[in-house]
Amino acid sequence: MNVGPVCPRCGADLVVRPGSDEAWCHLHAAVTPLHHTAVLDHDTLSAVCLDSRVPAWVPDPMPAGWSVTGAAWGGEPGARGIVVGCSGPAPLGGQAELVLVAEEPGTGLGAGYAGLPWVDPGDLVGGASAAAVQAAGQRAPLWSVPTREDRSAFVGEAYGVWLWLVTWPATAAWLLAEDLVLTDLRDRVPPDLPLGPPGEHLLPGD
Repeated sequence: MNVGPVCPRCGADLVVRPGSDEAWCHLHAAVTPLHHTAVLDHDTLSAVCLDSRVPAWVPDPMPAGWSVTGAAWGGEPGARGIVVGCSGPAPLGGQAELVLVAEEPGTGLGAGYAGLPWVDPGDLVGGASAAAVQAAGQRAPLWSVPTREDRSAFVGEAYGVWLWLVTWPATAAWLLAEDLVLTDLRDRVPPDLPLGPPGEHLLPGD
């Protein structure tokens, strides 16, 4: 079941323009509406990925005890941005959440999750990288993003679009010390992909 679209930058409810792929946010004006689902299953993930213009990244293998807990997408048909939420045991104890965002430039999704006021990372990407992941077999350097104390954020590029990883709490960024490998669910949604209850941070602004 899909839920009404929200702003990709702040999570606020939108005024949708009939017949248009844009909507209106009272804070950010015209934006690409972010849709999400209240019921997550493998068929829903497959449907979201079917005509997406960007990857739907998920850790592969999934860290022990982790599961996919949410999906969101910006733009229909042919998503310009896809969000996959995961949760599980934090590397340093307790529970953690990880949001992976792939988006075309100008969408503003990743910055929304990172709590940043702009749309694209700009000068944040440059100089020495802070971490890296393997994305569909290719090394993707990541740069640390200054953000709120309750989270950590990293951004890089893969498949020609932005790749964001945001974790709650901030210490869950230790996941990146474990040579995290990402696979694109557009290629295949494994039937044994673990799914869990909705996370707390599926939408920006949460």
